[in-house]
Amino acid sequence: INNIQYLNNKTEKKPEKDIKNAFIKCAAIEIYFWWLKYKLDNPTAENELKNGRIPDEFKRIMYYTYGDYKDMFFGTDITNESKIITINNNVTTILKNENNKKKQDKRTKDEELLKNFWEENKKLIWEGMIYGLTHHLTDETEKKKITDNSEYTDINKLSPSLEEFAKRPQFLRWFT
Repeated sequence: INNIQYLNNKTEKKPEKDIKNAFIKCAAIEIYFWWLKYKLDNPTAENELKNGRIPDEFKRIMYYTYGDYKDMFFGTDITNESKIITINNNVTTILKNENNKKKQDKRTKDEELLKNFWEENKKLIWEGMIYGLTHHLTDETEKKKITDNSEYTDINKLSPSLEEFAKRPQFLRWFT
């Protein structure tokens, strides 16, 4: 959470790209640590990954993580953790500040800022998670197999799709 924690600090002069970078890096790091734990508990998981397949159980962890980051971004995380609330407020402030720098006719309505930003960057956040999962692999062919088998558009063809899953209220996701 270090990269997102950075968004907890003063935001007046932070650029919009800092939000994107913080979410991508933090999601990648979290998935990396989840993988370390997962493969300790599941000794065959590493071989499955090297064969180009993310274990279904781990893919589920990735779905939950993606949904959690979406909730954190939109301020819909139900934990009411003060740091998460501050992060969401700061994200909104950064986006509004960047928006206000644009010419009047090029500005986005405030209520659309978060939605538009997420739409533009959600694929990159997923790709960051895939990077976090695969960066320890030394064989580029293995990495490519996983990346090719986990394209954002392909993941959204599954049932439930990544986006359908992330749209569920956080509390209901816990029961699926």
